[in-house]
Amino acid sequence: MKKLVVFLVGLLLAFGVKAVESGQDTLISRVDGDTLEMVGSIVKKPHSPHRATIMAMILPGSGQIYNRQWWKVPILYGGIVADLYGIIWNQKRFREYRNAYVEWVNYLERLSKNPDTPYPDQPAWDKIPKSFDVNEYIIGNAQREKWFSDILSNRKTSFKRNRDLCYIVMAAIYAINIIDATVYAHFYDFEIDDKLSLRWQPSAGYSPINGGSLGVTLTLNF
Repeated sequence: MKKLVVFLVGLLLAFGVKAVESGQDTLISRVDGDTLEMVGSIVKKPHSPHRATIMAMILPGSGQIYNRQWWKVPILYGGIVADLYGIIWNQKRFREYRNAYVEWVNYLERLSKNPDTPYPDQPAWDKIPKSFDVNEYIIGNAQREKWFSDILSNRKTSFKRNRDLCYIVMAAIYAINIIDATVYAHFYDFEIDDKLSLRWQPSAGYSPINGGSLGVTLTLNF
């Protein structure tokens, strides 16, 4: 029976050490001869900034959940969804104007070689919203043809630039997510004493050399 008790106590000690290493709260037991004594102290693994960083890198928002800052997760994913919408919208516009510009330039080249080249059937530039008819208003006028080419090129470049900026914003959101989780995890166990206070009061003095003086006295209590 004595050996069985010692064996069970050894298992409890091993389980207790394992629980402490895994960050779980546990009661430490101690054996003194034939007496089993329970030490009523709870051991808790400190908050891990490294774990918060890894979690935020793998899944944005999980680091904030680990830090118990649940309210930040909807804000984070709201920004991600809005930025994804910007990427998709600008990418779609960029493709429309890129295809329109390429087809338009190729058509002008064929038209310069053969003035009788027929107008294309449903060209890409006619699918873009505009307030004029290209076949009636642009074709046959060299100045207007160049003007329309510049419009397609500039808008294509503009939508591409906006899409790339959205990619940069997405990278910034991801980086801020990691930085926020890491920084807050470092301060998670930081306690501020209620007695911490800062007081200020005006002060006055007199010196035979400098004469009268006025100032402010700051008092920090902690």
